[in-house]
Amino acid sequence: MLSNRSWLFFIFSLILYSTQLHAIESFNLKNTNPNGVAVGRGILYFEDTNHTVTFEQALVKNDGWRLNEATIFNQGYSESSWWLKFDIENTGPATEFVMEVSYPVLDYLDVYFVRHDGEVNYTELGDKLPFNARPIDHRLFILPINLAPAENVSVYVKVRSSSSVQVPIDFWEKEIFLITDISRSVMHGVFMGGILSIAIYNLLIYLVLRDRTYLYYVGYVICMFLFLASLNGWSYQFLWPNSAHWNDTSILMSLNGVVVLAIIFCRRFLGLGKRLVLMAHSLVLLCLTCFVVFLVTPYSVGIRVIIPFAAVACFWGWASGVFALYKGQLSPVIYVLSCSGLLTGGIILALNKMQIIPRNFFTDYAVQMGTLLEVLLLSFALAERINHERTLRLNAQNHSLGIQKKANEELECRVTERTKELEVANSKLQKLSDTDQLTGLNNRRFLDIYLEKEIARGLRYQHNLAVLLIDIDHFKAVNDQYGHLTGDHCLQEVANIFSSQILRRPTDFPARYGGEEFCVVLPETDNKGAVMVANRIREHIQQHSIESRGFNGHLTVSVGVYTAVPRKNDLLNEYLERADKALYLAKANGRNRVEVYKASIEKHG
Repeated sequence: MLSNRSWLFFIFSLILYSTQLHAIESFNLKNTNPNGVAVGRGILYFEDTNHTVTFEQALVKNDGWRLNEATIFNQGYSESSWWLKFDIENTGPATEFVMEVSYPVLDYLDVYFVRHDGEVNYTELGDKLPFNARPIDHRLFILPINLAPAENVSVYVKVRSSSSVQVPIDFWEKEIFLITDISRSVMHGVFMGGILSIAIYNLLIYLVLRDRTYLYYVGYVICMFLFLASLNGWSYQFLWPNSAHWNDTSILMSLNGVVVLAIIFCRRFLGLGKRLVLMAHSLVLLCLTCFVVFLVTPYSVGIRVIIPFAAVACFWGWASGVFALYKGQLSPVIYVLSCSGLLTGGIILALNKMQIIPRNFFTDYAVQMGTLLEVLLLSFALAERINHERTLRLNAQNHSLGIQKKANEELECRVTERTKELEVANSKLQKLSDTDQLTGLNNRRFLDIYLEKEIARGLRYQHNLAVLLIDIDHFKAVNDQYGHLTGDHCLQEVANIFSSQILRRPTDFPARYGGEEFCVVLPETDNKGAVMVANRIREHIQQHSIESRGFNGHLTVSVGVYTAVPRKNDLLNEYLERADKALYLAKANGRNRVEVYKASIEKHG
């Protein structure tokens, strides 16, 4: 929230501010389906070169604002602070939204939501802060906001960064954002996984052939992997979330590693002449010097050095490949094609960072697409070398090796078929051993395994874990009066209710505990949420009509609830015992009810 200021000054500021609303672009959040509302063209901004303008001053500032005409606010590399302002309004029924700033390397990002009742919500973001300081754990800057229908909120954004000052802002309905973010994460995962797989594949080739060309190529791919992971915010989220300084330095180091290893690989792969080799040695020496310099140089200086240098190295590598084409070999052809893809992506990235071309989907993913194309083509080029050498060896042993190859293929085919059959059989056996045959739910053995894992996870992240024990009321009377077949049918009907939409999260885990008792494990659920789920289960079962062999009626259940944050590893029995004591209390208090475990149960039970 705002720092302590005079309320009189603040109210006066809001009055002055309200007279300017007609000049601020208003973005309607109703149109968030399916791609969100992009905030860029039409917002107002001004430059604070001395970093002295406060929020209160920006709120009443009436002159100096300029209109942004680009789809994304982009000022390239700038030492200034920049203020942005715009309005958002909700004309639809949704109330939960998120604000996304999809450029994860901004140093400082201050966001103010100014509501017209005088409330101001302030959030401090930026990759200079520890990762866990973010309101939502995400590689991008994600900020939740609730808007009532027909509500209008003014947004002020202050941004300052040693990287390129780009502020791509989008507003999403919360549910749409979650779905879209999963798709984007999958796309990133496929891309990054593809690069890492290629690196592992060529590392295995190096271990077999001991050709250092493959080792340099593996190092190059891994450095490219780390550079793109850092640039897209994945490294800060998963590798070093508490080291903001290293997060900046890692971008410089990994990009410098890409350059030096690419130069060494190019020299060995193409077999360059003396002049090009001498130039390569000079570039490598300069890169090795940069490794030391980047440790003590501010990011704002280092990035301005490494990007032009990387562009020069790309041109040199491409020109070396063109020169090698005169030898008439296939490898330089593929090499030149691969370098062309990466060179194009690198040029687009550099031009975008320097504000020469606008930021959009194509510029965001140009390096990724160029990189993937390059590593694939270079892998083909390296494979072509192996194939060429293999062809020379096979000329002398073509007939005998052909027979042996055919026999091996048949053997491998049979082994593969047997392996698949064994995997299917093992999968079925595992499923049978984990499933209660009567109800189709997970059995007690698998419940213990799952509960132990969730206790360990809750202990690690300090999340709540809830356990519900559910017992069918007067079930023995049903068995005695109508027979065990009817009782079995009742158990199956209750189990079917658990398998329906009553448990709405994939992590909610139902199991048969034994006899007429069932257990539900609810990870990351507090006591209020666990009671809500327990009552929903109880009501569904009570309302469900069962007909079987003369029985026509409704069942009721008693539920015992125990919720706690795990404090040690040996809590499995404690969770079950305390939930059981709460269940016992529910039965003692009249059945068909939910009771929560409390310490008083231990004293009086």
